[in-house]
Amino acid sequence: MSAGQDFAKKIGPLGSAFFLLLFVLFLIYCFTAKPNPLAGYTPPQTSSYYAQSETTLSELKTELETNVFPKLEGEESCTLKDGKLVVITDGDKLEVCRSALTRYYDESLFEFENRES
Repeated sequence: MSAGQDFAKKIGPLGSAFFLLLFVLFLIYCFTAKPNPLAGYTPPQTSSYYAQSETTLSELKTELETNVFPKLEGEESCTLKDGKLVVITDGDKLEVCRSALTRYYDESLFEFENRES
C-alpha cells in the first residue's frame, strides 16, 4: 500500500472530502486574490482626522500626490471639491485606484470619476 492510499484509508471518506474542499478553496484563493498595489504603505493619519476640515483634507491630497499616486497607474488628477477629494482616473484603472485608496482611507472622503480614454 502506498503512502497516499494509507493516508486516505486513515482519514476516511469524510476526511478525504474535507481535504479536497480545503484544496479547492486554496486554489480559488490563489487565483483570485489581488496583490496590494501599495505594499508597505502606512497612512500618517486616520480618516476621521482628514474628515475634520478642508485644511486636513488638503493634507490628504498632498499625502496622496506625494506617496500614493506615484505607485498607482491611471490617476490623472486629484482636486478638492465640496469637502471631498475628486480623483479622476484613466479608463479601466478606476477600480484599482478605488480599492487601493479605500483600503487605507474611508470612501466618504473621495469621489471617483473615470475619464474615458
